[in-house]
Amino acid sequence: MNEETIKILEELSKEMDIKIEILSYGWIFKLSKGDKVHYITGNFDINKTPSSKIASDKYATYEVLKTQNISVINHVMIFNPEERKNYIKENNIWDVVEKEFKKQGKLVIKPNYGYEGKDVFLCKTIDDVRKIVKYLLNKNNSISICPFYEIKKEYRAFYLDGEISLIYEKEKPFVIGNGKDKIKDLIKDLRLPHNEIVRNNLSKMDLEYVPRNSEKIELSWKHNLHGGATAKVLKKDDDIYKKIEELAIKAGSALDITFATIDIINTNNNELYVLEINSGVATGIFSKKVENGRKLAKDMYRKVLEKVFEI
Repeated sequence: MNEETIKILEELSKEMDIKIEILSYGWIFKLSKGDKVHYITGNFDINKTPSSKIASDKYATYEVLKTQNISVINHVMIFNPEERKNYIKENNIWDVVEKEFKKQGKLVIKPNYGYEGKDVFLCKTIDDVRKIVKYLLNKNNSISICPFYEIKKEYRAFYLDGEISLIYEKEKPFVIGNGKDKIKDLIKDLRLPHNEIVRNNLSKMDLEYVPRNSEKIELSWKHNLHGGATAKVLKKDDDIYKKIEELAIKAGSALDITFATIDIINTNNNELYVLEINSGVATGIFSKKVENGRKLAKDMYRKVLEKVFEI
């Protein structure tokens, strides 16, 4: 759990007369009020265990939503043959991988259990696909292979007990050229996070390139805030809000989850798909990037604690 979220929970615990104890070197947060005790271990215990486990598994989430005819991006599961060698032969894996690449032309390959856009790769050649599959299977029990969707916008909806309390739009990081400055100079004003995701993104670019006047240069194909994307809260009267809200509520209900964030993409064809569901709700970067973001995050966590302790 990030430092900002911890501070918010500590503030709320004082305001709501909830005792908070940090255990197991910060992994467990014990919350108690009267004779009621609840725990946070990245996830609030407000969620049922099966629902949290499904949400943490990208392929499982896809299958559950698909069985209920909910619009969700396609996934193909690849198991690590070393982990499942009694059931899966390595040759069968490569048959599936190559078939998917021939069908799609571009593939997004990622760990089946992942977060914050880490180790998510866009592969445009079969050689890249083979290399990335081998790399990820050395680190993971399973991976997911998805088609590449041309995404116009990505959104995150905060879902609590059948309702959406907040939706924000994510925009990929970019710079606009002025015909004079190099990319490496233009990005200084963005204050990009100092992390591995950003470093990897920039390592693939020619930072010495001077973009033409008004030329837009995207610094990543992903919409992760950890990778430098920006966030803007949607107003409830925005045209897209109701559509996202309806899809997110359907997805949350399908998983029978109580508290989660639901990521939804809007493609260039104006089609909405669920990207993933996160039972571990993080607001640290959102709180800092969005005007009034900390208050919005705190109001949401207050509602969660009110439900948890039936206040």
